[in-house]
Amino acid sequence: MKFTMVPFNAEKIKISQIFKNRACESFADTPVFSEKIKKVYGYDISFPKAPADRPYIFSSFVTSIDGKLAYADKPSAFYVAGKNQMAGEGKNTDFWILNALRGICDAAIIGGNSMETDADYAMYCMDEDIQRDRRKAGLSPIPLNIIMTLDASDVPLDHKLLKSREVPSILCTSPEGCSFLREHYEGEMIEVSGKEEPGQIHEVLSKAGKGVLPVLVTGEGKFPDSKLIMKILRGFGIRHLLIESPGYGHYLVKQEMMDEFFLNMSAVYIGGGDTMTLGKADKGFSAEAHPHTEILSIHMFNEYFVYFRYRFHYEFM
Repeated sequence: MKFTMVPFNAEKIKISQIFKNRACESFADTPVFSEKIKKVYGYDISFPKAPADRPYIFSSFVTSIDGKLAYADKPSAFYVAGKNQMAGEGKNTDFWILNALRGICDAAIIGGNSMETDADYAMYCMDEDIQRDRRKAGLSPIPLNIIMTLDASDVPLDHKLLKSREVPSILCTSPEGCSFLREHYEGEMIEVSGKEEPGQIHEVLSKAGKGVLPVLVTGEGKFPDSKLIMKILRGFGIRHLLIESPGYGHYLVKQEMMDEFFLNMSAVYIGGGDTMTLGKADKGFSAEAHPHTEILSIHMFNEYFVYFRYRFHYEFM
């Protein structure tokens, strides 16, 4: 698999801090100290201490001003930033933030739809400066790539990520998904249910990136058990988990497990009912019971691109 690096110029993509919540001062867990992050973002990205039973979970998405994640004719979310003709280098800052978060996380999650749009999709840091800082911090060269799927039918089974010897990857699915893989996946896979001893689970998952696809099978029917998955990942040493799948990100909000959103707003308007939004395939929350968010920071590049960081609160669920 080819690893493309992007020459992000800190001076060209740096953003101005408009607001920073005092709560951020208490965030003492800094996965990676990086001069590049401080130059562009203004300060190192820190988090509260990860829970004991799951990783600290955050997502990175870009939306239009009306909350759309993609154009009707371009299903990839990258176009929401890339087709902003007035943003200048601000659209590159959006992509840089994603890569900065990849650089500081232990693992990242995608879904089958994202893999379908890009045959070379892999979650690794494309900023050489942050990548060097990641190594200095003692993190693995590439975050663990986790493919999350209900029944595996949405995953392109010929995708390079599934058989990579360079990117450590695992697939999390349900019993029905495992049956589908046994019948249709042509590569070598090894299964673990989460009911085994921790050492055995660790041994199976450690095969990621060695040409064998570890498959973590939990739950019942076609529904994996996300709480068990998160507990296993935490036991595997995953403290900081990045979500790049909008569908699964929404699901984690419903499960009250999503901690933060890094949500960038590209000042374009998309509209329409045939375009992707967060949670589009699911029912919305009610007026009486829904999550709230606290703004942690606001950054701006110019009049056409703004970058928000939110923390979730579930007291009113």
